[in-house]
Amino acid sequence: MRRLLRLPVVVLSLLVPLASTAGWTDGAGKPIPDTESMRSDGDFLAQLLITPDEAELRKAWSTASRAPTLRVTDSVKRGISSSAMLFLRGCAPNAVGQCDVVVEFFMITPSGQRVPAGGGPLWTSEPPAATLVLGSASMNFGFGPTNEAGLYSVQAKVMDRIGKRTLELWGRIRLD
Repeated sequence: MRRLLRLPVVVLSLLVPLASTAGWTDGAGKPIPDTESMRSDGDFLAQLLITPDEAELRKAWSTASRAPTLRVTDSVKRGISSSAMLFLRGCAPNAVGQCDVVVEFFMITPSGQRVPAGGGPLWTSEPPAATLVLGSASMNFGFGPTNEAGLYSVQAKVMDRIGKRTLELWGRIRLD
């Protein structure tokens, strides 16, 4: 049975307008410590979410006038696809005002095998203003009959090539 997590949804909804130059903050402006799925390096911030429906999440994000409710999951069944997606803010611009943020994804199996899972450009436009943006790259995955059951880890290595900063984020997904 797929469970939907509400905590990361609430956290993202509260933090969208509050990402500050000092990292993540809560609704009162108080700093929030980094977590494995939510990292910062000065004003460079990134958050990793795992969603059961990438298209739905992208549509909700692009059509909302304020932080939307986003569906995320921590478990999946065989034959059902999910996606790891990234939100970011604070990349450094080059001489013409464009960022160069890329991501590399990896899947770590329950037995510890680290498998490359793609990557690419995450943000190549002007730096996001005062809010988070949804990155263009994502990692889509599903599990078949030969995949071992258990807890998988999604690793996203987010690199701001201009600012020379790297954030390593982790998400967890259980294959029942």
